[in-house]
Amino acid sequence: MPARQPWRLGTARRLSPGDSFEHLDDLVRAVLLTGAGERLHRPGFGAGLGASTLFEPLSDALGATVAARARGSLTDALGDRIQVIEVVVTVENNTLSAAVTYRPLPAGTSRSLTLTLPGAAP
Repeated sequence: MPARQPWRLGTARRLSPGDSFEHLDDLVRAVLLTGAGERLHRPGFGAGLGASTLFEPLSDALGATVAARARGSLTDALGDRIQVIEVVVTVENNTLSAAVTYRPLPAGTSRSLTLTLPGAAP
C-alpha cells in the first residue's frame, strides 16, 4: 500500500485535507518499517521491522525484541500525535505479524493496524 500525503486535490482543483486517520496509519507504517540508520539525519528513527528482520530466523525472542523496539520507536517518533496502547508481535508459520493499537491525540477512538512480513526459514 503506497504512502499517501495528508492533502488531496479536491473539488474545483483546490487542496483539501484528506483522511487524517489514513495519514496516521501511513506514519505508523513508516516508523515500523524503517530501520535504524536508514535516515541520514535521524539514525535512531524506526523500529526496523522491514529489512532488518527479513533474513533473521524467526523466534519468540525476536518477536519480543521487535515489540519493544516498535513501542519505543512509535512513542519517540509519534508521541505528540498518538498514544500507543498495545503492540503485539506474533511469530507463526514463518511469518512475523505486528498488531499495533493506538489512539490519536488529543482525543480519539482506538485504531488498530496489522503488518505481516515473511521471515527467513529457521
